[in-house]
Amino acid sequence: MSALDLHRRRQLLEAVAVWLDQLGEAEPAPSGVAQEVMASPAPAPDLFSLLGQLTALTRETQLQGRTTNRLHTDLSAALDKLTENLTSPEVVARKLAEARREARLEVIAELLEVRDRFTRGLSEAQRRLAALRGIRARFGQRPVLEALVAGNTLACERLDDLLRRFDVREIPCLGKPFDPTLMQAVEVVHTATASPGTVLEVFRAGYTSDGRVLRFAEVKVVAGTPLIGLSNRVR
Repeated sequence: MSALDLHRRRQLLEAVAVWLDQLGEAEPAPSGVAQEVMASPAPAPDLFSLLGQLTALTRETQLQGRTTNRLHTDLSAALDKLTENLTSPEVVARKLAEARREARLEVIAELLEVRDRFTRGLSEAQRRLAALRGIRARFGQRPVLEALVAGNTLACERLDDLLRRFDVREIPCLGKPFDPTLMQAVEVVHTATASPGTVLEVFRAGYTSDGRVLRFAEVKVVAGTPLIGLSNRVR
């Protein structure tokens, strides 16, 4: 081996020794990292653990993003609906009109029931008053029955006035031709005293309001023509 080779070999060994010494020295702190972090006694995580944590963090961020997007969509829809309800005069007016109409119909239905009770009481009192005879009629029940007739008549008149203020009208039936759009035939009779299809008696009054049927009239009709709305018996 020549002297040149020995010298070259010595230089290589010295370079390797210096490199090995440098590997044992502490690695300088990266730029921007605080000194207290570098001085922490906690061991540095290995690459596998670091990748696992990064994957978990990425998944959590994705889930949070989806939840945020869904919440944003729901809130936007709710705000749009609230804005529409608050800012649209048409929507507000329609809802108020619907509420008024429902309340009006409920009140009218109660008034009609009350009027039916007074009407039945009036009819019964008139029937009993007409059946009284002799001394018993003059000094017995007549004053009471006359008071009942007067009271029930006054109550019916006041109820009729109130119903007219609600634009509620009674359907005229007695003696009229049967109208299936306004009446319901609950009894049909055969008679020669009236024309076929004529209403002979009203069992329960019917009413309309603003051209709308609130309650069909229940009537007795003369047989002889097809009757739509027959619901009870034929005699």
